[in-house]
Amino acid sequence: MGGGPRLLTPLSTITAPTTVVHGDQDPIYPLGHGEALTAAIPGADLWVVPGMGHVLTSPGLPEEVADLIRL
Repeated sequence: MGGGPRLLTPLSTITAPTTVVHGDQDPIYPLGHGEALTAAIPGADLWVVPGMGHVLTSPGLPEEVADLIRL
């Protein structure tokens, strides 16, 4: 990808509040990928969207994400 060292910074250095949003039907990155990503970021939460695949286009999802951000 050619992003250089900046893209190689460990996820464990993230200090911002983080929520990983992942679909349970993602054919490209299975749910285990989202779980591993969440585990690698200190204090991160995982929000699994039932029925969602690889894109954030599930019906009602924009409203759910807006509610999540408001928390």
